[in-house]
Amino acid sequence: MLALVALLFIFFLFIVYFVNKGTTLTAQEALTNYLHAVISGRTEAAYYCLSSVNKAKQSLQDYKSSNSLGNGLIAQVIGGNISFVVENIDVTGDRATAAVAMTAPDFRLMIHDIFQNLAAAGIPEQTLEALTFVCRHISHFLDKYQRDNLPMQTTKETFSLIRESDGWRIDSPCLGDDDRNPSPPLLSP
Repeated sequence: MLALVALLFIFFLFIVYFVNKGTTLTAQEALTNYLHAVISGRTEAAYYCLSSVNKAKQSLQDYKSSNSLGNGLIAQVIGGNISFVVENIDVTGDRATAAVAMTAPDFRLMIHDIFQNLAAAGIPEQTLEALTFVCRHISHFLDKYQRDNLPMQTTKETFSLIRESDGWRIDSPCLGDDDRNPSPPLLSP
């Protein structure tokens, strides 16, 4: 009987160990979850990947307001073309720094293309004509970027993570490696 109790106790410890191990993400898994959430527009999931310091600076509602991808169609057309590869993670104690190669549409080129062909001076004065003009032009660009390949670029970006009591969290959402094109902060001042 004592052997059966001991065997059940050991079995229980193995179950607890494996269940706990399954809920504790590595730094790479935590970063991957965060990036997938941001890219897919799941702001609430992205928020919960942030460190407690970042969450203390901004409420969930404020984070959602400032980081929402907006119109689902546009987010789907553009966001569906973003990919990333976590190239390297350096872990030192409770801190980690990750190098990520992000391939995404060349947003600057796209915006330049749109504004070059959609000058404010060319928009008709009459409301209904302006509505038709703007909708046609925006539809044209959505069709163009769905039909043709989006102009793409790959950038290297750095993320900082911190291990908290409940696992790895994003400490700084993105540190732009390119000083002339810094990434916008995900947290409002």
